[in-house]
Order: sequence, then C-alpha cells, then structure tokens
Amino acid sequence: MKAGSSLAVALCLAGLCAGARADDAVRLDGLAAVVGGTAPSPGVDAILQSDVELRARITLAGHGADPRRSEPMTDALLRATLLEIIGEHLIAREARRVQAGTPSAADLNQERTRLVRAVGGAERMRALLTALSADDEELDAIARRRALVGAFLAANLEGITVVTDSEVQAALAADPDAGADTPAVRGEIRARLAREALDHTIARWVTVLRARTPLRVFVAY
Repeated sequence: MKAGSSLAVALCLAGLCAGARADDAVRLDGLAAVVGGTAPSPGVDAILQSDVELRARITLAGHGADPRRSEPMTDALLRATLLEIIGEHLIAREARRVQAGTPSAADLNQERTRLVRAVGGAERMRALLTALSADDEELDAIARRRALVGAFLAANLEGITVVTDSEVQAALAADPDAGADTPAVRGEIRARLAREALDHTIARWVTVLRARTPLRVFVAY
C-alpha cells in the first residue's frame, strides 16, 4: 500500500447540493489560506480558492458528476478539501526541510495518473479543466506536491502498514458481520487495518506539523 495514496481526508459527500450558494457556478478566486506564515511572502505557500475548487470538483467528478458542468458545492466539501490541501502543504514543507529527496519522473507521472483516474479518465479530466479554465500546470503542481509527500511518508512510515495475523484474528472475532473466515475475508480485513493505521499516523503528523507551523485561513467555509 503506497503511503501517498492515503493522504486524502475523508470527505462527507452526503447532501452535497444542500445549502449551495447561488454564485457557486463561477470559479472561485482569491486567497484561501497561507502555510508557513500569516500573509503571502517569500517562503510561504499560498492556497488559492481556485485551487480548492479544482480539487473539490475532481472529487465531485470522481463520484459521477458531469465534469463539463459547474456542480454546486457545499461549505462542507470546500472545507474538507482545504484541510486536505493544507495537510499536503504541511508535510511537503517538512519533506523539504529534512531534505527527504526529490521525487522521480515516475513518481510524478504516477501521481498525475491517479488524478486522471480519479475523475474517470483523460477525457473527463480535459472536460473538467476546460470547464474551469484551468490548465495542465495546475495538475502538475498537485502531482509534484503529492509525489513529495509520498516520498516523505514512505521514508518515515516504514512498517506502519504491517498487520500481524493476530491483529487480523482479533478484528475478525470482533466483527460479527465479517463473514466466514476465508483468505479473501482476511485479506480485506488486513487491507482495512493497514489503511486505518496509515490514515491515523498521517493525521497525527499533520496535527503535529500544524501546531508548529504558522498558517492562516482566510475563507469562512
């Protein structure tokens, strides 16, 4: 299981259309947050509202929304997306600080491929970018950051996703709905426990880094 692929914050996708604002059809712009300071300046990472919207619409497209249309977005989705991006910036900054290494071209390509797959393919991604007047450079920026985050996590979370047979057995015994004790069921449980351990550790990293890194959020959602 690749560490970088589980960074994403769990999004609450129920009722996304409820409470949408009338101006949601227009691509947002302006400053959403800064990481590494309290105002834009050299060495401070700026997160634009358009960055948040692009990522939120990738999420919507990945759940079946038409990428050619400006689907309404709730504050809940935008807020969760912003938190995810802030988490990525925090870990990326730490990776650069400790000189975790430069991601390879293969790493960058892998992250870009994941983004394209997330919306359902290259054609849907192109339609989404066109609808938002966005470009490939914005996708490349996301891919570079995620590749750097993945390299850092791979170096610092070694062994975190190792799940022992006894842990699988305990989880199987504790879940009456797990089904029969088969290799397939055990494999599913092992994968779930590994993912939960990774998500928990990443969340702890983000909490620690956020506590010691200046940042400021400018949006209300």
